[in-house]
Amino acid sequence: MPFAKSPLFSRCAGLSGLCCAVLLAGCASSPLPQWRDSNNVGYAPVTPSVPVTDTAVPAVAISIAAPTRAALVAAAKAEWDFFGNQQIDMRHDPFSAPRLGLLEDEGEAVQRVGEYWHAVGKNLTGADCQQAWSAAFISWLMVSGNVAPQDFAPNETHFNYLSFLKERQSRPSPQFVLRPAETEPIAPGDLICAPRGNNNATTLDDIRPGLAGHCDMVVEVHADEGWAGAIGGNVFNSVSESLIPVDGQGRAQPIAQRPWLVVVKNLLP
Repeated sequence: MPFAKSPLFSRCAGLSGLCCAVLLAGCASSPLPQWRDSNNVGYAPVTPSVPVTDTAVPAVAISIAAPTRAALVAAAKAEWDFFGNQQIDMRHDPFSAPRLGLLEDEGEAVQRVGEYWHAVGKNLTGADCQQAWSAAFISWLMVSGNVAPQDFAPNETHFNYLSFLKERQSRPSPQFVLRPAETEPIAPGDLICAPRGNNNATTLDDIRPGLAGHCDMVVEVHADEGWAGAIGGNVFNSVSESLIPVDGQGRAQPIAQRPWLVVVKNLLP
């Protein structure tokens, strides 16, 4: 959907205001190769992470600690802090922005977005404004958090890594499992995902590589107050916390710009 340049948001691809649809990531990308656990000859091949196609892409700094749910949430919050804590309140239509933050093509954000791209093997930066980077952001959280490639396949397209996880959950010891958003309460550390554009997926069986979509990481849930906070990349061209409606059981409620499809349950300790 095209957007007009707005004085409210200085960016490469402008918006006509917060009443417009949220700018989400989820570009269709290349086919995925196969990945096999070389230490386990009985491990069946599953859909892999995207290969590094440019040898000049810098390596991602990876934590030496074992991955945990809390560490992933902390990393998402740290990136949100870096970008100035932009919030998008999606509990009402039109959306509002209680706080505005640093945008992808401003100052230090340019190279910070570049670090996210490195996690999916690409030498891009925040100056490459036409390149959707929300899946690269989620992938960076996983890669830098030391989540093993056999448990999460970093990719520039959300529905590619969702396709990996859908197959991976039938293998031994999955660390992430897919559940329908309609029935599954969300918790900090989970991913909450929606189709976008011409993606008409309505069930988990419809998930396949190449479809457009968007995922955020849940960082806080206040079911008694009817809302949750989820941090994602390339949401209004920044790392933003989206305030989304939930019911009394903590299930994300679909809205026009977020027709929630799947909760990626985080089973890490």
